[in-house]
Amino acid sequence: MPGNWDQIQYINATTGRVEWPTGPVTVDGTPKFLEAWVLQRSTGASQRTVQTVFDVPGRWTAGAGASLQGRFQEGSALGIALVASQDGATNEFYWWIDELDLEFLKA
Repeated sequence: MPGNWDQIQYINATTGRVEWPTGPVTVDGTPKFLEAWVLQRSTGASQRTVQTVFDVPGRWTAGAGASLQGRFQEGSALGIALVASQDGATNEFYWWIDELDLEFLKA
């Protein structure tokens, strides 16, 4: 599948959320919408974020519409993402799933 997550995602120690989930994206056409989920089995935490403006070519950073259940801790997690793109009059859809490493943001 095209696209991916950055291996390390960063947690805000105060809120327990993943700050600005991000990664590279390579799709046909122009990305129009991305929805990203982070899930952590050890804590039961889950988070959903979206991105609708793609201003850095080849990269995605989701942060809008955040919905958080629980609190993430450092350790392994799962990242799932869905992206919709448009190539002329054709809509394309891609998804991927990756194992992630969560770390606290350093001050």
